[in-house]
Formats: sequence, structure tokens, C-alpha cells
Amino acid sequence: MPRLIPCLVVFASALACLMASHTLALGDTATLLAAAPGFDVHPSWSPNGDLVAFSSDRSGNLDVWLIPATGGTATQLTTGPAQDGQPAWSHDGSKIAFASGGNWYGHIWVIPSTGGTATQITTNPGTDAWPSWSPDGSKIAFETNQGGQWTANWDIWVVPASGGVVTPIVSDLTSDRAPSWSPDGSKIAFFSDRSGNEDILVVSASGGIATQLTTNAADDAYPAWSPDGSKIAFESNRSGNWDIWVMPATGGTAAQVTNDPGDDFDASWSPDGTRIAFSSNRSGNYDIWTICVSGPTVVDKTTWGHIKAMFR
Repeated sequence: MPRLIPCLVVFASALACLMASHTLALGDTATLLAAAPGFDVHPSWSPNGDLVAFSSDRSGNLDVWLIPATGGTATQLTTGPAQDGQPAWSHDGSKIAFASGGNWYGHIWVIPSTGGTATQITTNPGTDAWPSWSPDGSKIAFETNQGGQWTANWDIWVVPASGGVVTPIVSDLTSDRAPSWSPDGSKIAFFSDRSGNEDILVVSASGGIATQLTTNAADDAYPAWSPDGSKIAFESNRSGNWDIWVMPATGGTAAQVTNDPGDDFDASWSPDGTRIAFSSNRSGNYDIWTICVSGPTVVDKTTWGHIKAMFR
């Protein structure tokens, strides 16, 4: 009987979005669920939708925390003087990968989602960040600059989830960043400035020639696959400031999801695909909001959680 609870929560969430649905008009009315002094950043939904992992400086420096998806008391997962952020759940929910380092991020680590000892996965001389698990849990994609400077070129690499030999997936003279593994495991989306501005591209998970999906003169960045693999959410400044947009995973016409004078960015899908969590400074601080979505059509919003915003 207890195993039915996550399913009921998901159903209730989808029903709430459906009952509130209407096409988005100019502006939106997303509601803040929770806030704390400082920064709560980098939200990542657990696969069953019960929890969200995020990084927060509420303990004095950035650490990974967990909070119920319905709000409530946050629990600290990582501790220590390093900066821990950008958490990413394994698809079975048993582990969380995150980036950790000195002043800012340095390498990819993995920790049990219930807490415990973290294991360092990468040992590159540069900066490794933005981990993304393969659906089968065997690998982690990440961005790395190898040269040790934030201004150096960024590439997409893959490492076994237990550590080991890294494999370059995308490597050229431009910056390729923020990998997002497709739900079927066949592709990796990322953003790149190789066209002169930032665009969304996809590449085979085994490497090869990347396909450019967006061609707008504005910047499109930080892609996130929908759980069913049919859509990609991303942030773009094509409307004059940063907003969340959604397009078909094969490219094509993008639909604007958020519309606010503040900046909305770093989209993260709910496991049932009915909501997108995003970071925004619309309240004067960085917090996480959610908005209901249905296909490419934006519908009414509900909110919750905390953010994913800095150290971009």
C-alpha cells in the first residue's frame, strides 16, 4: 500500500495542471513556495518526484540539500568546506552526482541519496561540472575545460559512474557545455557557441557530428530533455531577457513558457513531465518556481521549491 503514494502524488500533480490549464498570456503568476537567506540553487527532481535536490549556501558555503517536493524542511546531504552544487539524480534514485571543488567547482563526485560518504569520480586537471547520468546508470556526462581556467574551452566528456577512463564526446575549439542525456540513452543535448552565439545541439551518446537544433540570433542555453524524450526545455534571451522555452526534441518551433521582467533560466522537468521548475530573480532573490506545461502549450502555473542559478 505505501508504494501507491508516489503514484498518487504524481497523478494529483498532473490533474492539478490539467484542471488549471489555459494558454499563457503575457506575464505569468508563478507562486514562490519557499525561500531562505542567501542562495538555494541547482534544483533536480528525484525520479519518483518526492524530493528535490539543490545546492544552498545556508550553512555557510554551497552544499547539496534535499527538500520534499511539496515543500517543508530541507535536509543537508553534503558537508565540508568545498563548494558542492549542480546535483543530478541517478535514474534509480539511489545516488546523486554533483560538482565539488575549492573556490568553485572542480570535479564530479557521487554520494548515496540517503547520505554517507561521497566518492570522487573525475580527476582531470581542469574544472569538471554539470553532471548528467545515462539512463542505465552506467555513465555520467559532464562538461570540462581541462585547462584549469574558467575562460578555457569547454568540452563534453563521459566517465563510468564508478570512475575510470574518460571519453571525449564533443571536443572542438569552441565551448560546448551543460550536457543533458536523452531518456532513451541515445543522445546528449548541450549548448555551444560554435555558431557565434549560444545554440542547442544534440550528438550521439557515442560521439560524432553534432546537429544544431536552434538557429535564433539570440542565445539559447542549458537544455533539459522532457521525461518522455519528445521535447527539450532551454533558456533563451530571444524575448529580450532570459525566459524558459520548449521545443520538439528534433528541433523546430519553440514555445515560450515563462514571461516575466525578471530572468528565468535553468529548466528542470518534473518526472511526470507536467511541470518545469526554473530559477528566477523575479522576486529580487534567486529562487525556484514551477510552471505547468502540456505539450508545447503553456498552461497555468503552480510553484514549489528552490533554485538552480549561479556559477554559470
